[in-house]
Amino acid sequence: MTRNDSISSLMEKAFDEVLPIPKRPRVYTPPPTPKAWSWVPSGSFTSDKYRERLEVFATEIRAIYAQATRRFKYSSRGWCYLLEGLSKIDKGEFGKCQKAINDCRKLGYLPIDFVAADQDITRSFSGIHEALDPSVTLEKIKEEVDDMLAELPASNTDYWDGEEYYLMMCVEKGDILNLFKPVCKEYHVPIVSSKGWAPILLRSHIAGLGQKAEANGLIPVLLLFYDHDPAGMKISNTFKKNMEDVSGGTGWHPDDLIIDRFGLNADDIEKYNLMWIDNLKTSSGRQSRDGNYIRKYGRRKCESNALFKNDETLEAGEQICRNAIEKYYGADAKERFKGKEEKSKEGLKGIYEDDLWENFNEKIDEMVDSLEEEADQEDDLQPVPETQKEVDVFVHGLFFGRCPGCHQAFDYDRDRDIGKLVRCRYCNLPMRLRRKEQGSTTR
Repeated sequence: MTRNDSISSLMEKAFDEVLPIPKRPRVYTPPPTPKAWSWVPSGSFTSDKYRERLEVFATEIRAIYAQATRRFKYSSRGWCYLLEGLSKIDKGEFGKCQKAINDCRKLGYLPIDFVAADQDITRSFSGIHEALDPSVTLEKIKEEVDDMLAELPASNTDYWDGEEYYLMMCVEKGDILNLFKPVCKEYHVPIVSSKGWAPILLRSHIAGLGQKAEANGLIPVLLLFYDHDPAGMKISNTFKKNMEDVSGGTGWHPDDLIIDRFGLNADDIEKYNLMWIDNLKTSSGRQSRDGNYIRKYGRRKCESNALFKNDETLEAGEQICRNAIEKYYGADAKERFKGKEEKSKEGLKGIYEDDLWENFNEKIDEMVDSLEEEADQEDDLQPVPETQKEVDVFVHGLFFGRCPGCHQAFDYDRDRDIGKLVRCRYCNLPMRLRRKEQGSTTR
């Protein structure tokens, strides 16, 4: 090694220690993109800011509901599809939106019964006894008799006399049941929601209707409307086999049962621009491995609730249901059934013209008037009950107050009703609305 090489080596070693040159070039990584502000609030009840945002959120939800031309209750999931159709949320915010709606219900910013009722009757109380005013009961009897007379021709009409088919409808979701039920009523088609796979008892009911239809010379038809996903397709494709599985218990074989899945189908999803969800996760969080479905439609699905996107899609859903029914009953089915009902009504003419009903209504009215007179006389003699004295009700910015008498929620105007005397529409309790101060524990 020469002297120059030695000096060069020493200098290179010194520079390496002072100014190390990385073997790999450094790559600049920009900071993450700030998370976009969401219209849907998120947080916990312990956060004042979350509660404030929930109150604003509830205000807008109420405004949207007030402007809707189709006024019926949605499930919390149905609300997500409606808000997605209004561009308020995207499909990634459905879970957060459902939580926010339910939190508003818990806090009283939205009525506790704001969403559609659970169809599972086992989750509702039965056997509740309530002492009623005799006049209320008499008026109810009068209304029930009027309703029975109005329904008498329909209950005595054999709409399927001379027909070829007998239709039944089974849908997957409760929201769809509520949407299709009025249409089915027009054509006298029984409808039920299976909430997924049809349980044994539901299949036995279908078997009973099918057996009765065949005994009357009709071909039973089961119309199905399920989600456009692997599970919904599988339920539809195996429904007949599932009916055969219970034939030993029902005593009926569904050999001639026609099962027709009329939705939700890919053509309707594209036609009405319904929302595809870009994953095939099951309710347990697993990814579906249905190869046939994936090859045909890709890794995406569409829930039947997507019909709740806007008024146009709701009308489209009703028309899809109507078309499925008229495929078998014909476009003139309503008029044909109405004609049969009119013939039944003509045969009941003697019942309607009987003086019994007029005398019955007059007698009920006399009883009600007599009871009201007795009640007025007792009121003159009795002191005002404690429950009817004016009660202070403290509210603190909620859109709904709570009656201390019957515990029903009531709406009020926060700017005009504070300090005024109002009455509960349910129990008539007089209430003076007071504003609850922050930090106050008065209820």
